[in-house]
Amino acid sequence: MPILHASVRILGCGNLLMGNDGVGLKVIEALQNTEMECLKNLDIVDAGVCGLDLLNYFDGAKKVIIVDAVLADSPIGSVHRLDGKDIIKSTEEPLNLVSGHDLTITDVLRIGEHVQTLPEIVVIGIEIGTIVTEATLEITPEVLEGVDEAIRLITEEISSTF
Repeated sequence: MPILHASVRILGCGNLLMGNDGVGLKVIEALQNTEMECLKNLDIVDAGVCGLDLLNYFDGAKKVIIVDAVLADSPIGSVHRLDGKDIIKSTEEPLNLVSGHDLTITDVLRIGEHVQTLPEIVVIGIEIGTIVTEATLEITPEVLEGVDEAIRLITEEISSTF
């Protein structure tokens, strides 16, 4: 796990070996090829399928933007912005943040609230339609269409922070 010092962090979650579940990592890959990669006080990180280890990435941060696949019964490739506080307070799984990982982001945030002081958290979720159950490197074109919108939302978040 990399040592992070920036006050704002963008964390991509997912598994590239499980097709559409890797879309959060595709967003990170795209961001690393933009001018954002050079911004001071900003870390752009492939967080993989880290589960509770995700909490380690929050230490010392002012704001964390998490990008991951979601199942929200919306058109495939659509992009959603959720506030971390709303996710924690919700009595249901907001937008079905179902994960092929060991824990959902909702689980991690709710646990994190009890064990540490959380920074401001924003989740950018890209609708994947269904969970892939067999290994594949293919991310469908419809899901990839959400990458640009996710980057636009992330850019807005960063602009309002700096």
